[in-house]
Amino acid sequence: MDTSPRIYYWGFTPEELLLFDEFLQEFSPPQSLVIEPRHGHLTLHEILFSEKEDGEELVPDEKVLLFFNVPAEFIQKVMKGAKTREVPQPIYAMVTRENVAWKFSDLVDHLKKEHEFVQRRLRANRQDT
Repeated sequence: MDTSPRIYYWGFTPEELLLFDEFLQEFSPPQSLVIEPRHGHLTLHEILFSEKEDGEELVPDEKVLLFFNVPAEFIQKVMKGAKTREVPQPIYAMVTRENVAWKFSDLVDHLKKEHEFVQRRLRANRQDT
């Protein structure tokens, strides 16, 4: 089982992928891969450690950058650096012991809900000031 650090892209167009990958090269990133729509209903474990495919495709409606075994310091540099650059702004996520058994589609749904909640709070805080 390969547990080497990896970064997975989801929902990026080919042009966005090239742009973000070029940005990542500034940080000497680990291997990066694309999660294909045919993998969208697999568990994270299956995506990470198998060649399995699912018959039903998941249509991307959000950009996600998923980190597996990537040091927190690296992730923080990427997130901070991306804010000041003209690159796609994905939702960032890490594979954890808790979510590795989740279907990727469920993780994306969860991330979108969290992202919407945080965005609402940020907007509310801005209006209060």
